[in-house]
Amino acid sequence: MPIMSINASTSDMRDVSSSRQDKARQAGTALYGSIHNQAVEPRMENESYTYVYGPERISTHRYSPCSTVSSVRRTFCLIALFDLCFCFILWVIYTQLTGSETVWEAFEQQVANYQFQTSLFDTVMVAALRFILIELGYALFRLNHWWLIAISTSLTCIFLITKVFLFEFSHDGKAENPLSYILLLTSFILTWIETWFLDFKVLPTEKKILLRGTHGEANERSGLLGRAEEGGNRVVHDDDKDRYYSPAGSDDEGEDRYRSLPPSRSHSRKASQSSVNSLLGSQDHEYLKIANETMDMLFELVREGGWITERESQGDMVQSAYIKKLKRKIFKLECTLDISPHELWKDTIDNVNDSPSWNPTLLESKTLLVVDEKTDISYNIAAEAAGGLVSARDFINLRHWGERDQTFFIAVNKATFPDMPPQKKYVRGESGPCGLVFNRVTGQPNRCKLQWFLNTNLKGWIPQAVIDQGLTGVLMDYCKYLRQHIQEIKGRSFS
Repeated sequence: MPIMSINASTSDMRDVSSSRQDKARQAGTALYGSIHNQAVEPRMENESYTYVYGPERISTHRYSPCSTVSSVRRTFCLIALFDLCFCFILWVIYTQLTGSETVWEAFEQQVANYQFQTSLFDTVMVAALRFILIELGYALFRLNHWWLIAISTSLTCIFLITKVFLFEFSHDGKAENPLSYILLLTSFILTWIETWFLDFKVLPTEKKILLRGTHGEANERSGLLGRAEEGGNRVVHDDDKDRYYSPAGSDDEGEDRYRSLPPSRSHSRKASQSSVNSLLGSQDHEYLKIANETMDMLFELVREGGWITERESQGDMVQSAYIKKLKRKIFKLECTLDISPHELWKDTIDNVNDSPSWNPTLLESKTLLVVDEKTDISYNIAAEAAGGLVSARDFINLRHWGERDQTFFIAVNKATFPDMPPQKKYVRGESGPCGLVFNRVTGQPNRCKLQWFLNTNLKGWIPQAVIDQGLTGVLMDYCKYLRQHIQEIKGRSFS
């Protein structure tokens, strides 16, 4: 058998090892860049740049020269340009309506024969000065502080206030020109819009991008993804959710995937209390704390007086009351149903995921997490209401149920669930402490007096009258659909 021998010096082995490390580092850099759909240039040995990954890279000189202006900053600069153009157009129209014999005489009177008391050309010049300062400071030099916009806004306000007191809105026997008022007010309003947009949109947004996107020096022991994950907990920002793509599920992946628990917490609702407590994490204990507080608040609402009737039909009644403790208007539905309290309570708990099949006011309902045998987290999408004036909302609710004072109840409150972020096509609403109470009817064991206390914040700019109309209609419709569902339950029990 032939024998092959390989002679390699120590320096050759070091070179090979170093080459492999360099290739591995380059591969890791390329892989990380591909995650964000952009190429990442390799870091030079003596560079002090900090790279910001992602489609929105911060534009300041302490970062790499490849940095681009963020979209929110570009929008701010466009607002400044709109400010200048809009004020100029209003001034041109105003000048043509001043009553001079010709248009050019009017412009000459405004510009060449400028007087502070009779000309508004200075308003356009102030807008031009604002535009120049903003473009130089926040587009060219890319400042990250509010001091420049504060100076321009202060000077503009001082000028406009002085102008209002000294300007002659009617002079030389000519009638007042309404555009003079509009021009001054527009200049004032646009100035403050620019200030608000920079301070509440541009700077905070870029700060978030900076905090989540900067990466320091890397070495052979640095994680491939840098500091994106620390301690195994990944933090996802609200404005990150649109930057990641989730592929469609497989054919055998059904809606029940939200109902299952992770293997480490595979307890059932019927598990013993001791075994459940041993599996509960800190988040679950927080859920249970909220559940107990919500249960107590629900029975306070039961004892609350001073309800005002909003609508009543065939014994079904919707009432409302302002609850000082909650600082909100709460709605209450009361109706008597031909079903035992326990049977209706049990059906509401166990078949919550099937409720959209008989309740058109719900588009979707699914259980996200079972906390224990009496508590879970559910996701619901409510259909539009009030004839479309209130668009569809989605909610993440914590449900806690049981029996108290010989009364069955389901307490409901808002909850957070990281794996179900807000959806693009729905407004994320919030439920306050509320719930359903299933009371026994004296002498009629097969009848139930249902009380539904509705405490919801629909979010968005919706007039209170529209909210009242929408929620009242939803409660009355729910009662109608629930009666039809009860007939189906009875039909199944007889068959």
